[in-house]
Amino acid sequence: MAIGVLLASVASYLVVAIALQSAGLTMLLVVVGGELALLLLPLYAIKRLDLRRSALGLRWPPAMPMIGAVLIGSTAWYLNMRLVALLPFDEGRLRQLSEVVDAPPLVLALFALALIPAICEEVLFRGAVQRAIATRLFAPAAIVLSSLIFSAYHMSPIQLVPTFTLGLALGALAWRADSIAPAMLAHFLNNTMAVLVSRRQPPALAGWFEVHPNAALAGCAIATVAGLVLIARTPT
Repeated sequence: MAIGVLLASVASYLVVAIALQSAGLTMLLVVVGGELALLLLPLYAIKRLDLRRSALGLRWPPAMPMIGAVLIGSTAWYLNMRLVALLPFDEGRLRQLSEVVDAPPLVLALFALALIPAICEEVLFRGAVQRAIATRLFAPAAIVLSSLIFSAYHMSPIQLVPTFTLGLALGALAWRADSIAPAMLAHFLNNTMAVLVSRRQPPALAGWFEVHPNAALAGCAIATVAGLVLIARTPT
């Protein structure tokens, strides 16, 4: 059933995105419309099968994974950015991605590229897909498989590696907390930081990362590891 929901949700995303793009709407509105389409089938399945919201991990989590989510979400983006810089990618693709992030007003960019994906993608990938896989496989295997699917969903060579590593952390958060709320928070913070730094906002923070790359790498690595330790120590 999970695979059916996943495929139908992605198909809904594509249909809505293509329709909105054909209507001449901006890329930001296309992204928002497609992301919202991802929610339809998981929420319909909950209603149709008369399941509790907790079936998708929609429950309030313990404090420890939420703290871990803050640590991971606010720092793992930089580790992924440094990782991507080591990989051979087409500069043209990087410029296209930067244009989507940098062109719209900041508030709209954060809404469309941070808040909406954090909610919609976590409901589908960590809420529906990972939890369904975990009923048949061990939790670590479910995390890896759902992260691979999450990575493939983005359909961008530039994003394949960072979305996979991020997916592993988000999957661990959702598993240990038995809730997708920490994954949503970490996802939102990760995307927010990526948008802000790409746009050099605030200038002092973006400038510090550029001037002190080694210190930034060490600090972000320590914070990310601390977040992972908190996840590991969260009782299941």
